Amino acid sequence: MAKKTSSLSAIGSVIVLCFFAVAVIALAHAMTTPPEPEPPVVQNTSSTQPSTATASQSETNTSDTATSDQGSATSSDTATATEGSSTTDSDPTTDTNQQTTSTNDNSYVSKNETSSFAKDKWYMLLANGANPLPENYKFEEATVYSAGRNWIVDARCAEDMKAMIAAAKEDGVSLIICSAYRSYELQEKNFNAKVQYYINKGYSKEDAVAKTATIIAVPGTSEHHTGLAADIVTPSYQTLDSKFEKTEAFKWLYENCAEFGFVLRYPKDKVDVTKIIYEPWHYRYVGKEAAQIMMSEGICFEEFLEKYGT
Repeated sequence: MAKKTSSLSAIGSVIVLCFFAVAVIALAHAMTTPPEPEPPVVQNTSSTQPSTATASQSETNTSDTATSDQGSATSSDTATATEGSSTTDSDPTTDTNQQTTSTNDNSYVSKNETSSFAKDKWYMLLANGANPLPENYKFEEATVYSAGRNWIVDARCAEDMKAMIAAAKEDGVSLIICSAYRSYELQEKNFNAKVQYYINKGYSKEDAVAKTATIIAVPGTSEHHTGLAADIVTPSYQTLDSKFEKTEAFKWLYENCAEFGFVLRYPKDKVDVTKIIYEPWHYRYVGKEAAQIMMSEGICFEEFLEKYGT
């Protein structure tokens, strides 16, 4: 029995030694093998990077847009400036665009005060009660087709008159000429008929002549003799009275006529100067530069020549 117990004890000791040996080997392996690294913690790194790229791309697009739009519509420039683009505010191209817009709004840029216009130029010809035209005044004739007929005008302003009528049509406004060049004889006939009209209404002949002269120029002093003036109306309103100013045709003419070298010849507030009633239908060619000054400063032809004429 004692021998059996001794054998079991020996076996137990061997088992214990085996477990001890395994534990020692495992511990040694653990001490010599490096631990497996943990995966990196990304947090916001991956999301921040795309955000940064997007912002950078957005800024680049804004810059490209500002650069490419500086020569285009002013509304785009304005939008860019509103968004905070300092480049647009200081860029000279933007100033040019703004000036162009002002011109389309009839806010013309006047010429330098030192500028002058020679009164002997054909487009500076003044015809009024105090300045009758030279006897046998002549000009090269051309025609402008309107309202079913050819109207005689000075050949030197014909193309600008055609261009003005065409430009209005493109904007949906119909302009028609109802009077252009008139001979001395026709002017005399019209003048005398108007005088007789007032005599029939009870005016004395002297008063009838004076009244007529504010409406129809005395023969020899009419702008219609020059070939540089035309009465322009619209199909929906062809009456020559002050109500023409309420039409779209008048609004278009007033805002755009100077671009083509024409001016409203007899403004409402210049009757004391022109000695002619307000005629919103009467337009006179004076050249593009002079026209823009006159319309910008709100002066009539007489005042213009007084200020700038030499």
